[in-house]
Amino acid sequence: MSTLKVKHFHLIEDMDIAALTFAAVARVEAFGASVKEIVRTWIRRSNDRRLLAMMNDHMLNDIGLSNHEIRTEVAKYFWQK
Repeated sequence: MSTLKVKHFHLIEDMDIAALTFAAVARVEAFGASVKEIVRTWIRRSNDRRLLAMMNDHMLNDIGLSNHEIRTEVAKYFWQK
């Protein structure tokens, strides 16, 4: 019988290593998906702010935003909401 010590758990005897590996891979994939979504959000914010910065007064008026609101938004870093 093999004994495996897993962090935050008691000793687990005869644990299927494949199941542990699968669980670890699933956690890593979930983490990777979260990071990917965060980066996508940052890129979208950056692109949106760049487009807003290029709009003229007529365009801003059409969407109901003022120059002050746009300057405030464009001045934010990509990670800021």
